Amino acid sequence: MAKKGVKTNKVENKNNFIWNVPNTLTLSRLVFTFILIYLILFGYPGNFILVGVLFMIAAVTDWFDGFFARKLNQKSELGARLDQVIDRVFMIPIIIVLLYKFYFIDQNLAFLLAACLSREIVGTPGLVIRMIRNTDAYKVKYIGKVVTFVQSIAIILIIFRFDNVIYFWLTVIAAIATGLLGIVAGFDYLRDSLK
Repeated sequence: MAKKGVKTNKVENKNNFIWNVPNTLTLSRLVFTFILIYLILFGYPGNFILVGVLFMIAAVTDWFDGFFARKLNQKSELGARLDQVIDRVFMIPIIIVLLYKFYFIDQNLAFLLAACLSREIVGTPGLVIRMIRNTDAYKVKYIGKVVTFVQSIAIILIIFRFDNVIYFWLTVIAAIATGLLGIVAGFDYLRDSLK
């Protein structure tokens, strides 16, 4: 009987290992991805308020999944790898469809969105290399967290696109900062992946 009890606990722990709080938050960004892409492509033309609000909520989950992983002691190799993959599955398609949409609305903002892709363009090959080699998940560095924060701010500013000169230049600064920091973080990630 004791052996059966131990076996059951192992099975339960294995299931909880996947469906814990941080992994659920991470996977929620996948759901947000499909909703946001649909709203951007087929929602009411020009009305991005809902898109902006949902993007903000999704971006916040990226911070909370790491917070709860540490707070609840639910850090895992699977969770770290899942977070890295879904971050890109979330960010890349959304920026691309926004870029497509804004190309017909405001080409200046479309170019700023392109700058927000810098880390993904440079760093994604590193993620692919790690998956092929089956190496440990990349340990997020401070610059990666800064880029994620600035990138999210830049995209939110672009989505809301208020008609104000100061607001526009804040958007430009955030997008350029994302582009430059993204290149540095992307190469750092790629370099570590090639070791």
